[in-house]
Amino acid sequence: MHQQIKGSPDTTVGNIHRVVNALARRGINIEAIAPDFDAPHVRVLVDHAEPYDPSNASDPFNRALAAMEEEGMAPQIKAGVVVSMPNKPGALQAALQRITRQGFVVEAILVLPGEPSPGVARVAFGVARTISAGWDDESGELQAAIEGDLDQLPDS
Repeated sequence: MHQQIKGSPDTTVGNIHRVVNALARRGINIEAIAPDFDAPHVRVLVDHAEPYDPSNASDPFNRALAAMEEEGMAPQIKAGVVVSMPNKPGALQAALQRITRQGFVVEAILVLPGEPSPGVARVAFGVARTISAGWDDESGELQAAIEGDLDQLPDS
């Protein structure tokens, strides 16, 4: 499962600084951070245990939520899907089209550091929906559908 944390209420720049400062003070590593498409919100990715347990106080994800709450940022858990994508023209467009056809709205795009292999990027799409039972299976199916579309793209 992939989850993102959405935070606000400052300006976009102010929110990014607040998230970075709050998580750094608590020793929580940020895997990725970017503006949400709905400004001034921001999205942040931190590691979380699998399966995710909201009652696990030592989980970095839950610690990040607590840190952002203490900072007054009104954090929200948001669903997402991570896809390994070829770094070629049309890949991002194909992924966005697949997500839309599946009935989701993309709210954020975060590129994750480090490439799994040459010519491939890991991209985290924040999608509009709440976390629910079954999201592990549904996000896996969405990821497979996107990767299937990407496999059909012509080489550049």
